[in-house]
This record gives sequence, C-alpha cells and structure tokens, in this order.
Amino acid sequence: MATKDKLTAAAAGAALALVVSRYLKKQAPYDASHDEVRAIVRPNIRKLEPYRCARDDYEQGVLLDANENAYGACVKSDEALVQAALKFDLHRYPCPHQRVVKDRVASFRGVKRDNVFVGVGSDEAIDLLFRVFCEPRTANVVVTPATYGMYKVCAATQDVQVRSANLLPESFDVDVDAVESQVDANTRLVFLCSPGNPTARQVSRQTVERLLASPKLQRTIVVVDEAYVDFAPEPSTAPLVKRYPRLVVLHTLSKAFGLAGVRCGTAIGSPATIHYMNAVKAPYSINKMTSCLAAEALSSQSLAALKAVVKDTLRERERLAARLAALPYVCTVFPSDANFLLVRLKQHEKAKPLYTKLAESGVVVRYRGDQANLSGCIRVTVGTPSDSDALLKLLGEVAPSFGLV
Repeated sequence: MATKDKLTAAAAGAALALVVSRYLKKQAPYDASHDEVRAIVRPNIRKLEPYRCARDDYEQGVLLDANENAYGACVKSDEALVQAALKFDLHRYPCPHQRVVKDRVASFRGVKRDNVFVGVGSDEAIDLLFRVFCEPRTANVVVTPATYGMYKVCAATQDVQVRSANLLPESFDVDVDAVESQVDANTRLVFLCSPGNPTARQVSRQTVERLLASPKLQRTIVVVDEAYVDFAPEPSTAPLVKRYPRLVVLHTLSKAFGLAGVRCGTAIGSPATIHYMNAVKAPYSINKMTSCLAAEALSSQSLAALKAVVKDTLRERERLAARLAALPYVCTVFPSDANFLLVRLKQHEKAKPLYTKLAESGVVVRYRGDQANLSGCIRVTVGTPSDSDALLKLLGEVAPSFGLV
C-alpha cells in the first residue's frame, strides 16, 4: 500500500475511534449492581415478560384500546364527595407510571425516580419482595422479633421459612450476631423495622451498613421498614440505596402523613430491584384519587404541614409518657422514636385484661404481651391531647378494679 494510502487509512481509523469513543462516553456506564441484584432474583422472575397495559403505550387521544366504558361512570349521586371523585374521569384507567408521585418521593427522600416503587401501602411492596426474591419451599427470611406481623403472613402465603433473631431485651437493639447466625445460603430477605413496631426503637445507620457489608449476607436483600421514620430523630436510610444495591427501604403515607385511608406506600431501592418489583406488580394498582392525594401530600406546602404535625405529636408523646410513667402500676414506659409508646405493667398478667376493659369502655390500645420480650406490655398510639386525657381518665376509673393502684 502506498504511503499516502496508509496515512489516509490511519486517519480514517483514528477518526472512527474518536467517534466510537465519543459515543461510548454518552452511554450509561456499566452498572455491576444490576448483576448483584439479578443473581438473587428467582430464575422465573428474571425471564418474566411484564404485562403491558394499554396506558403503557398511549395516554391521550381517542382511546379505543382498553375496552373502557366510553360513556362514563354509571354512578348517580348528589353527594359532594362522589361528585368530586367523578371529576377524575374514573371510567378511564389511571396512568400506571405515577411519575409525579415518584419524582416528589425521590426529591423528599434524596434519591432518583428510578429508585422509587409506588404501591398499595408498604404491604404490597413487602409481598412483592417475597415474590421477586424468595423461591417457595426453598428460600428463607430472617425477622427480628418483636416486629411487624405482616412479614410472617407474607412468608406463609409464599411458603417461605421464617427464622427469628430476637431484638436485645430492654434496649430492643438489633443483635447483628444473632441475625448473621440465622442467615444461610438460602436466606433472601432480612427485615429490620425502624423505628420498630411495637418497640418504637430506631435502628442505627451503622447497624444497617454492618449487615449490608457482612460476608454472610452477600446474597440477601436487607429490607428496612421505615413506616414511622418521619417521627424519628435520625433521617431515613433511603439515600444509602445509591451505595448498596441490596438495600430496600419502605415508607408509607399512612402514619405521619395522615393518609391511612388512601393506601399508598413506597419502596426505595436500586433501579434493578425496582424494575423487578414493577414487572411483577398488578397493572393500575394505584387509583387516580390516591395518586392525586399522594402527589399533593409531597408538595412543599404539605411537607410544611407534616413538620408541624410531627412537632405536635412529639410534644404530646412526651406529656403522655410522663403521665403514664407516674402511674404506680406502670413498670416502664420505653423510650420512643415513633408516634406510640410501649408500656409495661408491673403485674404482667394484668396487661391483657386491662387492654380488654379499656376497649370495652371506649378507648382502644393494643396488647403486645404475647410477643418476644414484651411480657406485660401494651402499645399506646399518641393521639391528640384530648385522646390522651380520655385514656388517662379511663385508666383512673378502671385500674382499681384490677387491683392496679
């Protein structure tokens, strides 16, 4: 080849290399975390082709693709609430993507949209985590009693073994060594409730990171259930998902946000985890009214209201805790990082009959004396000052009948 031709070929090759280099720089870098999560996902879920609903393709136009009732909802009522609901065009399916809600959740929790899953309360997210990661009759999960009861319910539904690593007595701290001792090659989920329900104890960030770094948990998803985190002294662990792909953090609008009736919760995790959860979930699970209220709850105006409500709740929590601790038959009012108090009676056997009497008399608390290390305990939600006063007044009336003085 002539020298001129060689130089031309070399120049062309250099130009092509430059173009390729510039192209590759524009592409998203390879993310090894996707493989880390994918290796834990059930094989059949990896192969799953998600259901594609009509609104995945088009959301506007003359919509003749979803077999909806084009004439509108067949609901006739003069009730103002019903009339308001019908303005949401309820004869049309909702958008399945929840973009506004996800963007506002991401901004509030310090993550990105592709880190956010929106579901029917956090309970849907818990159920989906079992379905995505736990092979029935093979996988196991680890819980830390005393804790939220739905983990065991979901495990039983999916035919997954549950192993327990009890919280440390009195302090209710996570016993990391105990958790690690329960983990084996088939452990797919470890649940940490933070603040704990019913213990009201927040799990430290150091504990979460220690478990994520543990060699024994390298094929295990660590799930931090933060339903009550907005009342807690330390912020959410959600931003840690950017560093730990095997972390999932659950939240709900049912507690501090005061929207228990709309049933909306979120899971925050790696994009790979969120992808698989969305692949398994039912289409259109979030209705239009829930989506609207969830988005508004995360507006700047509503978040300011949230801070005010949390402040009032914490103030009342301290007042109620002091009043309950002063009762002669109360052994312990445990420190709380949530919007409830765990209270232990000196006479443990009196806790359940007292709970029953209070409920029959119109004030309902929760008996928790049948859970690990909680003998003689009841759980009391922090309500309004008038709610607390009603409880204290009724305790003064019924306690003597149980010999509690």
